[in-house]
Amino acid sequence: MNETALLIAIRTRLRQRKLPDQPPWRVSGEYASGGLCDGCGGRFTSAQASYFVDFSAGSTPESARFHRVCFDAWQRERELARTTAGDVKA
Repeated sequence: MNETALLIAIRTRLRQRKLPDQPPWRVSGEYASGGLCDGCGGRFTSAQASYFVDFSAGSTPESARFHRVCFDAWQRERELARTTAGDVKA
């Protein structure tokens, strides 16, 4: 997936609330194949690091799994969305 398509996918999932705009509570990573990335929808291969992200209780969803590049894009886009919405705390 190219960068433009990835950013569109992340923004769409943020708007649809399939990904939260809140910071993660806990992040861990591993190399494991199988499953789909919650950022881009692509499948994980054994050569790709996957990030498991847990959010605070009551968040929807309560957890997500990302490719590294998708995790980085989600972090940037959620911060941008919060800044644009005027929800930044000083």
